[in-house]
Amino acid sequence: MALTGEKETTASGLTTDSIKEYTLWVIVRRLTAYIRPYSWMAVVAIVCSLASSFLLVIRPYFVKIVIDNYLTTGNFDHFNFFMILFCGVFLLHFIVGYFLSLITGMIGQYVMHDLRMDIFNHILSMEMRFFDHNRVGRLMTRITDDVNSLNELYTSGAIRIINNSTILIGIAIVMFALDWKLALISMAVVPLLYAAGYTFAKQVRAVYRNIRKFTARLNAFVQENIQGIRIIQLMRRTGWSYDKFTKYSDELMDVKVRNVLYYGVFFPVMEFIGIVGMILVLTTGGLRVHAATLNIGVMVAFIRLIDMLFWPVRELAENFNVMLSAVAASERIFTLLDTEPKIKSPENPVPVKKEFDIIFDGVWFAYDNEEWVLKDVSFRVARGERVAIVGPSGAGKTSITNLLLRFYDVRRGRILIGGTDIRDLSIAEHRRLFAYVGQEPFLFNRSILNNITLDDEKIQNKPIDKILTQIQFDNVSNNLDTGLDTVVMERGSRLSQGQRQLVSFARALAADRNVLVLDEATSSVDTFTESILQQAVPLLMENRTSIVIAHRLSTVRKVDRIHVLARGRIRETGTHDELMDMDGIYAKLAKMHMFD
Repeated sequence: MALTGEKETTASGLTTDSIKEYTLWVIVRRLTAYIRPYSWMAVVAIVCSLASSFLLVIRPYFVKIVIDNYLTTGNFDHFNFFMILFCGVFLLHFIVGYFLSLITGMIGQYVMHDLRMDIFNHILSMEMRFFDHNRVGRLMTRITDDVNSLNELYTSGAIRIINNSTILIGIAIVMFALDWKLALISMAVVPLLYAAGYTFAKQVRAVYRNIRKFTARLNAFVQENIQGIRIIQLMRRTGWSYDKFTKYSDELMDVKVRNVLYYGVFFPVMEFIGIVGMILVLTTGGLRVHAATLNIGVMVAFIRLIDMLFWPVRELAENFNVMLSAVAASERIFTLLDTEPKIKSPENPVPVKKEFDIIFDGVWFAYDNEEWVLKDVSFRVARGERVAIVGPSGAGKTSITNLLLRFYDVRRGRILIGGTDIRDLSIAEHRRLFAYVGQEPFLFNRSILNNITLDDEKIQNKPIDKILTQIQFDNVSNNLDTGLDTVVMERGSRLSQGQRQLVSFARALAADRNVLVLDEATSSVDTFTESILQQAVPLLMENRTSIVIAHRLSTVRKVDRIHVLARGRIRETGTHDELMDMDGIYAKLAKMHMFD
């Protein structure tokens, strides 16, 4: 866990805060693509929205008829029928509104599901370098917070925008139908409304970008510090952690306060413009009613229409909150989705041969820039051969396994499987050749059995009990109340370090792959567990090619060949006895108890 450093850099050279800016049209087009599978529901929602707008807009016209045709004339013929019809409009509006809310809610949930699946599937396809430079908390924010921001847009925001836009159009049509002169006066404030809305949107969009950025940064910091809580408490860095959290939280608070200030100015401005419009209508309409050039019913209808005119405008302004938050979230999501994996399968992969050797041919590799970790590394592992790679810490041993498993790609040279460059193989087919056990065992918060099989049907059909007996894990599982169905909790915390490593060995045995890769698999376990693992290693190596990276002399002395790696280069090669006779690097490491 890094306790220092503010700035992170991606493989592409951009900081993880760097988000690509998209035009509004591009965002709308890409978001609309997620609605296409549910287009029939979207059509129904739009029809319901139009119907709801129509039923709302005609209410003032009904009021005008009641006043001019019944109240002012005193003629109440068909009045009861008209009022029943008026009530029917209210009832129908309620029914349409119910179906509109139901359908838009369903569309939102379906689209969010598809979007989450696309994001997670894309993350699964990314190479290790991507995860080196993108913290888990940030990626979690993409899948949760950013997707939830879009959820509100799909479930209510988009339909409200359509609904309110049609209401505005409908109000304008009714106004001009009633009295075109008064309608023109009512519309005089519309340019002011547009100018206020445009200025507000321009300022607030930048604020929402910063809100999403600072939220992701805060989430990443919290996730990292919770994972490293033992180190923080042990090293008495809780005060440091709290100060850093305070800094990130203050940044988020400041930008949200700025957002509140913008809205604090915007809504009163909108209210003021609305009041100006109402005063213009009351003044002009009142004078015309007094001059008997305008019916009182039309005047009342206009007052109601003016109030309705500013209601959808105000709601559209409120929807800026939803829309701008969704735009900022969309930019972050699409930046992630548009980040192409650097390591991917070729369009026409070469089939993997059934029998193959492994060749490192002049391999150079660096994690960043040209700080070479491996320099011109060349060696061959024949089919069925057991090879060990040893050397001091930082020599590049684990980098060899990372390249072999194609978590990273070589910078120069090539790695051949059966004479074929691994970059010409399908990634899935290539990785299917390997079983891997690392130094730090990783267990999921599931049962022991699930952690061994990973829900692979081919593995589930194998005799798991026999495998556990071979590595003596049956003694552990038999002492658990629920046996192999025992849930190991977060990162396997219910089991000891040695027991977690035994589960990793069982996983490798059950997978039964062609090539076994052991990356210091026994270096972090207790002596008792190590003795068990040392007995299990020959079982794992039996009838398969094996590549072992180890600090333990007992692990490497029985292999067919040992390569000694130092400062990124292979310095010595031979069997244990041959290397000891050389009295070189290997012999010195052994004498200095580097293999204890």
